[in-house]
Order: sequence, then structure tokens, then C-alpha cells
Amino acid sequence: MHAMPKRMPKTRTTASLAAALWLTGCAQQLPSTGTDCAALFAAREVASATSHDAQYQPLNGFVGLRSDRVLAALGPTAHSRAQRSLWLQRLAERDIEASNIELGNLAPAVTRHWRSAARQEQLQSCRDSQRQQLLEQPDDFQRAVAAAQQPDAYRGWARVLGLYPLLKPLYRQLIVRAQLASEQAPAPRDSARWLGYQPLPGAPTLASRQSIDALGLPQADPQQLAALFARHAPWLKVEQASRADRLGSPVFTANGQRDFDRQATQVFEQIGWSRLNGRWHLQLIYQFWFSHRPKPRPWDLYGGELDGLLWRVTLDEQGGALLYDSIHPCGCWQNFFLPADSPWQAREPMPQPSELEPRSVRRIDSTGDQAPTLWLSAGEHSLLSVDDRRSPYPAMSYQQRPLNALRQLAHPQGRRSLYDDEGLVSGTERLERWLLWPSGVVSPGAMRQWGQHATAFVGRAQFDDPDLLERYFVAP
Repeated sequence: MHAMPKRMPKTRTTASLAAALWLTGCAQQLPSTGTDCAALFAAREVASATSHDAQYQPLNGFVGLRSDRVLAALGPTAHSRAQRSLWLQRLAERDIEASNIELGNLAPAVTRHWRSAARQEQLQSCRDSQRQQLLEQPDDFQRAVAAAQQPDAYRGWARVLGLYPLLKPLYRQLIVRAQLASEQAPAPRDSARWLGYQPLPGAPTLASRQSIDALGLPQADPQQLAALFARHAPWLKVEQASRADRLGSPVFTANGQRDFDRQATQVFEQIGWSRLNGRWHLQLIYQFWFSHRPKPRPWDLYGGELDGLLWRVTLDEQGGALLYDSIHPCGCWQNFFLPADSPWQAREPMPQPSELEPRSVRRIDSTGDQAPTLWLSAGEHSLLSVDDRRSPYPAMSYQQRPLNALRQLAHPQGRRSLYDDEGLVSGTERLERWLLWPSGVVSPGAMRQWGQHATAFVGRAQFDDPDLLERYFVAP
């Protein structure tokens, strides 16, 4: 899949210029209703330059549309008019979502101006006109499909300058060694040293069968989704060595600085989709946060601000789990876990092809019907084990919130995103980036936004790539 050029990151100078343009009134010289849509969206872009959100990619040359990796994969398969119409609708929905977040993170006066009924009607009219034109013009539609393709989160120039082909065997060797050590480690022994976390008590009903939309994606209504998230919400056991081993949430303080609230014990949730053997599967993503990973020594490569875990559940048609996988919020240390009753199998033979990073694949004792318990180490917050044990020790409860909440956190000046305009969390850089930059990964070790998780130092892989699982698994 060929990637389109990535949007150039905005510098502070660009952001300041955009703000100046707005304050001097240049950005308010907008066309009246029914005139130049390109000028209208360009003005919106200038107005929101200081709060650009990197989760979705705008389609170059097509106003009011944004894409992600799932939509990029679906575009070439949209053949019927109904499929093309729904695909364009999803692109418009991504733009509306991202734009509302970007505008909501601006100064209140700017937000009010762009969220006014008149301005929103103009924007929507342009989106509708754009979609209708693409629906009626096959050649234009194919250009939109090409424009919707997503760049990966790798830097080709870094691999050239860093002599990546020479370092790749070393990366592979270190990864395999770490995975073998993890697989051979004994299961943790429960004790009072392990702090437990569990979802808030409730009695969720089993979700009914998911519907399938015109593009082939499984869909669940809000009630079904709530039931599925409750059903598969994992239990956690975290080894305790310091305050860094307590779950919580990133926040902004009264002076606008980022901080961490250990009283806000929350998991942030997101849905996704994956494709295997031509069939799409709904996925549930749970993200947990710790305040930091401690640095035992000043030169520690991996310590720094914020740490956590992303836990993903790939579902079958009845809402049972077919596969679990996890990464840290930096995109590192991906692991796969197959429930005991999953029909999926890891691809053979081993070792993996040279351009595919090896992955640890373990089959666990618990079935896909019950949420497992995740055992995390102290300090490093590594996922040590996954099983169906329920500890007799008291546990704390965590609340469930949308992952989108991190894109619009409360701030003394209104709302702000946890992420910068490249989808990274500023200030979470690790020293490991100076050793791993030849891999091409942008700032290895730094925390990042959904859609920006590069998961491989050997080859290229993205956590939200809908075809990622097909590289490692086969289904009957």
C-alpha cells in the first residue's frame, strides 16, 4: 500500500502566525454561504492551527474529509454506490469529530465563532457537495481513495542515515531474547504486594449479534458497546514498589501544566476493526495510565514521564474474544494471547520472515467468554502474565471513559489535548530514542496518540493497521 505524503508538522512559528492572522481578522474574511469551500476550510485550518489533532489524516485536495487506516483499507473495496456513499460518509464523520475537538480546544471566542449555526451549516454544505461530486464522478472517487491512504509512523531518511540494514539483525536478536525470557518466566504468586484493580461492579447483559454495514464492518449500537466493554474489561494486578505503580489519569493543573491524578482511576476506551481471511472483526481497546516509569539510574534508557498499557480484544460475531494483544503507549512490546477456545492459530513455520518482527504468542487457560486478569510488574509495568485468577485480596475499582477524552482535557483556558500536533505526548521522551532512531520510529519510547503507534523495530507495523493480525495468525 503506497503512503501519501504525511502532513507537515506545524512549528511554533507556524502556530504563532496562525494566531496572529486570526487576531488581525485575516482568518475571518470568509466566503459567504454557497461560495468557495476551499477558502472556507483553509480559513478553518488557519484558525485551528494551534490545536491540530493528528488522529486522522485530511485528504489532500478534498475538503471536509479525513481518513484513518481502516477507511484507507476499505476505500479500494467500495464498489457499489451504497458502499461508496457510506465510505464517504465515514470520511466526513472523521472530519466532523476531529474538527469539533480542534475548535473546542481553542480560545472561547474563536470556538464560538466557528461553532455558530451559520458557520457549521456552511461547513456541512461543503462536505455534502464534496461527497455528492465524488459519488457521481468515478475518476474523482478513485483519486479520493488514493488520497485516503495513510503514511506510516516511520522515517525513511533515519533508516538510511542510521544504517538500518546493518542494525536490523541486532534488533531482531534483542527482541527474540527478551520475548523468550518473558515466556519462560514463572507465573506471579499472588500476595498483598500486588494491588488489584477491577471494573466497577454491574450486571451487563450479553450483547446481541453485531450488525454488518455495507462496507462489511461489524457495528454495535451504544447499548451493545457498553455491554461488550463491560463484559471484557480486564482485571489488573500491579506489583507495588512506589507511587509510580498506581493507576490514574493525566490532567492539567490550575497553572496549565500537565500532572497526574491518582484519585482518577480510569480506563480509556476505543473501538477498532481488524481483517482476517477477508472477514472484519470488531475490536475493543482499553488504555491504562501510570504517572511515570521510574529511572533507577540517571542514564536509564526507558524511564520517563507517563507509562501505561493498551489492551486490545478482537471479537467474534457473538461478542466472544478471539484474540488479546497489548502494547505500551509508546507502541513497544507487543504481545499476543490466544484464549483457550479460540479457533485462531499462529502462522507457521517459524522463524518469521526477515521483514516481519517476531512476536510472542501464548495460548492461555481462560476462554474468550470471561475477562482475564493482567499481571503487571512494578516500575517497568511489563505484562508478565494473563490468566483467569481472581485474587482474594481487596481490589480498587476503575471507571471507564472514552479515549477521546484525552484529546480534550479540562484546562484553565478551556480545553487542551494531551497530544501535540504530531500525536506525541510532549515531555515523555526516553533516552532509548538515541539508540533506536535508526529504526525509523519517531521518538522511540515516547507516549503517543491512537493511530501513531509504530510497533516494530524490524520491518514496519502499525497497531491500528487492520491487516496486521493476518501477518501472524490464520483462521479456519
